[in-house]
Amino acid sequence: MDSSKKSSIYTDRVSIRHALTARDPAWQQPQPQTWRAIRDIVFDWTLIFVSAWAVYRVGWVISPVALVIIGNRQRALGNLLHEASHGNLSAHRQINDCLAHLLLAAPLLTSLSVYRDQHARHHAWLGDPQRDPDVLLPLAHEGDQWYHAYARCLAKSTMLRGSAMGHFSEGNLGFRQQVEIFAWWLSTGLSIAMVDLHFAVLFGALWLGARITVFHAITTFREMTDHYGLKPGGIFSFTREIPDHGPLSVLLHPHHNGYHLTHHLFPAVPYHQLPRLHAQLMELDEYDDRAFVCHAYLNGSPSGVAGWGAHHG
Repeated sequence: MDSSKKSSIYTDRVSIRHALTARDPAWQQPQPQTWRAIRDIVFDWTLIFVSAWAVYRVGWVISPVALVIIGNRQRALGNLLHEASHGNLSAHRQINDCLAHLLLAAPLLTSLSVYRDQHARHHAWLGDPQRDPDVLLPLAHEGDQWYHAYARCLAKSTMLRGSAMGHFSEGNLGFRQQVEIFAWWLSTGLSIAMVDLHFAVLFGALWLGARITVFHAITTFREMTDHYGLKPGGIFSFTREIPDHGPLSVLLHPHHNGYHLTHHLFPAVPYHQLPRLHAQLMELDEYDDRAFVCHAYLNGSPSGVAGWGAHHG
């Protein structure tokens, strides 16, 4: 991607902001609400522990349900970590980063600082195969449907290692960052084991099992719906918007993560304000004419999987 394409990313942001403020001169960028972030983090962790406890009490027969819930909430925590990288959990940077360090990054085997750096490059160099760390190269072959590309992406060793091992799979964690993650898991594991050793072992097994199955499947699908199969050159041309539309959105895009186009245009707007901002943007011709808005994941035109086939490969 040359400098002119990077300029297109900046131009898309500026032009849509100007259009929004021209329509509503009183518009002000929404601010993070710390209480909402804390509430959502507590909710996600509660579901995880309740699911693990249910397996402990009832038995492994309900483990498939528990894995779906835990993997989904792992993805939800990952989406909140994404928000933390933008400073969108709290208007106070120290609180934002403290929440991320203690309750999001370390349990997901990631470093906030590494994630923040990688994600900043993703926004700045969107779609650049050399500079955007999140670019997924075409995987479709002649005659393929969307699910063929998805299956190949699922099977990629780099994707699977990333889901299972977090930033440890990339080898770019410093010694201190590794120690912090190990310390978090050691202290958490010992704390649970002091209450019940059997439950601690079961929790660890469910956590890892969910990471390499449900979490991996959701994360891969989510990353592909964001940008895969689209044409680089700007935010509008390379980003899908999938508004909330029921339980499937809760499963695949928890915490309004499907509003990816709106997020790239306004990365400092917190996640809980994205649906409202999307509705405001849809009233603008500048947005409505250019936005790739998908009101379904698999069916309709366009859908979240549009462009995954061989004709885009």
